[in-house]
Amino acid sequence: MITNSELKYIKKLGRKKYRNLYSHFVVEGEKVFQDFLNSNIPVFKSYSTKQINSESNTVVTDNCMKRMTFLKTPSNVLGIFSTPKKKTAPVNMKVLVLDNVSDPGNLGSIIRLCDWFGFENIVCSEKTVDCYNPKVIQSSMGSVARVNIFYEDLSSYLSRVKIPVYGTFLNGEPVHKVNFPNEFVLIFGNESNGISKSIIKFLSHKITIPKASKSVVDSLNITSATAIIMNEITNQSFKG
Repeated sequence: MITNSELKYIKKLGRKKYRNLYSHFVVEGEKVFQDFLNSNIPVFKSYSTKQINSESNTVVTDNCMKRMTFLKTPSNVLGIFSTPKKKTAPVNMKVLVLDNVSDPGNLGSIIRLCDWFGFENIVCSEKTVDCYNPKVIQSSMGSVARVNIFYEDLSSYLSRVKIPVYGTFLNGEPVHKVNFPNEFVLIFGNESNGISKSIIKFLSHKITIPKASKSVVDSLNITSATAIIMNEITNQSFKG
């Protein structure tokens, strides 16, 4: 059984200030839970509707799981994991930078794309949505456990970067004409406002995804743009 105090604690972890206060976050779903269990991120406590391979596990009823879940349809496993200790973001190596990305689903999908395309490090602005938000964890499908994610003041971080910095814009050099080096920084801006004016000065290249001449679409969703550009970068590495 789960106690009322445990239930309240889990629900508190839906809010960033409590995740920061307690250094814990919630993971739901058997596959996603297993991904985190296989990582070096320690599990604090887990709950499941059946016995699982976790020493800290408590078996609960379906009704209990409905009360603690953050999902519309409860899964059969919910875990509480300890937030990794803050580390300094790497400089002068291949990094994806996210400037004030606000939607949890977008961030989760981008983390998943980084996992797919081999971008091991993401540097987020301090106003980017928390990567341990339950919606981010869910939409990343466990990739948060495999990608290094850092939160930094971007102006301070980018001032230390000595490698090419590419930023995505509606107007820029077509991405398929750009020759990406082995080490670079790739920046995506906010879904509505793009890259902040305060960090444009750090860019060495502005790139874009060209559209068909007859297209009347004014922009692409950030996750679609990320996938297209990362695919182009990957194709170049295969050719090279």
